[in-house]
Amino acid sequence: MPEFLKIERIKKILNHCGAYVLDAIFPVECFGCGREGEWVCPDCFKGLAYKEKQYCLHCKKENRFGEFCPGCAREYYLSGVLIAGDYDSELLSRTIKNVKYHLVKGAAGFLGSYLAAFLFNEISKARVAAIDLKAGRIWGKLSSAAPGFFFNPTGAIIIPVPLSDRRLRTRGFNQAELMAVAVTKRLPFAMENRHLKRIKHNTPQAKLGEEKRKKNVSNCYSWSGNDLNGKSVILIDDVATTGATLNECARILKENGAGEVWGLVAAKG
Repeated sequence: MPEFLKIERIKKILNHCGAYVLDAIFPVECFGCGREGEWVCPDCFKGLAYKEKQYCLHCKKENRFGEFCPGCAREYYLSGVLIAGDYDSELLSRTIKNVKYHLVKGAAGFLGSYLAAFLFNEISKARVAAIDLKAGRIWGKLSSAAPGFFFNPTGAIIIPVPLSDRRLRTRGFNQAELMAVAVTKRLPFAMENRHLKRIKHNTPQAKLGEEKRKKNVSNCYSWSGNDLNGKSVILIDDVATTGATLNECARILKENGAGEVWGLVAAKG
């Protein structure tokens, strides 16, 4: 057997066994209470609150659905960004950091479940409000702000924000993709995770200021799939800070026929 094939086989064996070795050395314990067996136990999950108020990510003005204000919207391809939780929550921030920086792959599914629970809650509230409204004028105001996929989930798809091939090899998984899988197991959205690609590997966004973030992700993504034919898209990521990454993805998707594009993240960084 050629030497490089032997090396690849050894790598695969080590990767397969790595989880068991790590579990033996570092047992799985709840990030909240320390209970063994799960990264986030059911009791701590139930106690984790959702973000009470959404706001325009650009000017920070509070609103109902995280939509961009009319003036701010000129700067974005996104319709808005829904933020599920508060990064000040110790449990949520600890989970995000462990997934992103300490490669705790198993905790990414929890973040996805959290997103799904948040989204279900928001959709339910919007639908109840729509039923209760009597004046067409008020309904028009609500429907113009609410994400279209709240009322037509079959017309929407979930797309996780992709990693570059280099970062994916280094990390071993894309947490946004694992989160998206967890969401689609609980809510009736289809997922597309093959055709939006990150084609450039640049400096991590966390190390940059707002303006440099926009330049850093410019032309970093491509779409290789068919025309999206007006489908709504829900872009999933773990955190958003300025929204630059989500917006650049939205630009590419819009150029390829997407309708509304919304961001959905666990917290604002």
